[in-house]
Amino acid sequence: MFNQEEITAWENERTGYAKELVKNHKDPRKEKLKDFRKGIKSVHFNKEIKEIRKSDYRNYRTQMKRLLRSGKYELLRGYKRTSGWLTW
Repeated sequence: MFNQEEITAWENERTGYAKELVKNHKDPRKEKLKDFRKGIKSVHFNKEIKEIRKSDYRNYRTQMKRLLRSGKYELLRGYKRTSGWLTW
């Protein structure tokens, strides 16, 4: 019915078509999070506002306390102070 050349040509055509359809869309949630953490009144472009730094450190302490109380000592890690500079 079909020879091997026609089958490979058809498969190559399909894989090329699938690659064209893939688009990299921006994630609006990540963009909104970045804008919120940066703050509208921020002086520096890549610095976080004070409220976010405090809440981030509070979340870190809570997570470490839970790990410590549950006995998962190998998962404990040190807190990296970045002085508000975004590192993600």
